Parts: sequence; C-alpha cells; structure tokens
Amino acid sequence: MKKALRLPFLAFLLFVLIVSTACGFSLGKNADATEKPQVIVVTATPERQAPTEAPMVVATEVVTEAPATSNEPQAFFLEEFDTNMDNYSWFDMGSGDEDGKMNLVYEDGQLKFELNDYNLWPYVTYDPFTYTDVRIDVEAENWGSNQNSVTIICRYDEDLGWYEFNIANDGTWFIAYYDAMVAKGYITLYDGGSTAIKMGRDTNVYTAVCQGQDLTLFINGVKTRTVQNKDLKEGLVGVGVSSYDSYPVNVYFNWLEISQP
Repeated sequence: MKKALRLPFLAFLLFVLIVSTACGFSLGKNADATEKPQVIVVTATPERQAPTEAPMVVATEVVTEAPATSNEPQAFFLEEFDTNMDNYSWFDMGSGDEDGKMNLVYEDGQLKFELNDYNLWPYVTYDPFTYTDVRIDVEAENWGSNQNSVTIICRYDEDLGWYEFNIANDGTWFIAYYDAMVAKGYITLYDGGSTAIKMGRDTNVYTAVCQGQDLTLFINGVKTRTVQNKDLKEGLVGVGVSSYDSYPVNVYFNWLEISQP
C-alpha cells in the first residue's frame, strides 16, 4: 500500500516541477533574442513649488519735484548765443556809428559783428561779474573783408582801462594795455605774427588768459606769447571786432566760454 501510494505522489511532484519551469520561461526573454533590455533610469523628481498668484498692480501717481531753475547769470559758463543779450553791453572806440553802419546782431546761435564803414572798433562786455584771474575762449568765423581783427579783453574798467588781445586776419597779432588814466590810449605790450592764424574766410579759436601779472594768448591751441603787466587787477571781460581801411567786415562768434585759468 505504501509503495502504491508513493508512485503517484512522485509523479505528482514531477508534474508540478515541469509546470513551474514552463511558467518561469514564459515570463523571461529568450536567450537567443537580439533585442536588448530597456534601461530605465530613475531620478529624483524635483520638488515643485506651488504656483504663486501674480501680485496685483495698483496704479499710483508719482509726483516728482521739478528741478529748480534759475535765470541768475553765471560767472563761469559756455555762451552759445541762444537765449538773449540781457547781460551784455557794448561801446565803440573807433569812428562811431553815426550813420547806422555798424550792426551787432544776436541770432541763429551767433553773435554777429557787421561793420560797413572804415575804422569801427566795437566791443561787447559781459557785465554781471568782474574777474581777477580768468580765461576767455572764443570761436570766430570770418565772412567779409580780410582787413579786420578779432579782440578779447579782460579786466575792463571804464575809468582805468583794460587788457586787449588782438588777432588780425592778415596773420598778425598784438597784446595791448589801454591806459584810460595816464596815456589815454593803447600801449602795445608785444606784437608779432603767427602761422597758426587761419586767414581768409575761415574759423579760428582764440584764447586769452589773464592770471596774476601774466597775459597769455593762444591761437588755435598754440601758445603764442605771455607778457607781464601789473597795473590792472580786476574788471569785466568781453570781445570785439575792428574794421580798418576796407569793409564790409562780417565776423560771427559761434560761442564764448569764460572759465577759471
């Protein structure tokens, strides 16, 4: 009886083993298959932040205080002749303007000297300030006769006189002292010629520096001469144009700069 029962049991075990093995192969890949197994890389899922609600924009009126503006004249500045001539005045040392042949015109960003007679020597001064040490730069265009000169003055005093830097369109120049007290006329301190002057219808930049007893002239950036005089200590600054034995003389200033030396 025990043997008869044993054989069927062994057969049953053998049957279970075969079935289990068959099921195991059905879940896997064939060893002869060429397809490679799919590789899945598992990475950490980045932490998500909860979306934030966009801030509500509230329109507000921004009130800013306008910068203070002042019409007060300045001591040191660049004059481009685009406002008015309220701070300027003029005088003449030549034959005068009895027939209305001298026009000082302020227009189109220029100060224009239009002289239509012989020996007209007008000067324009900047009146709000008197200066001791000062530098004056100007840019001047010549549009008329070549027989003319451009002048820069410093330390102008109606009672005492002034210093003058005079550059002629023919290539010559001089530095002078107008003595209103004793000589009552022009005293030449130095004169000469310069190849730096652009003669004819051209544009030149002239610079005068009055510092202590030193009076220095520059022509188109070239230092021309320094002379000394101790008589005048302070005064106004200005520019001028002169006609001599030919006209019309038309000289236009594009700008004037007053600065510290």
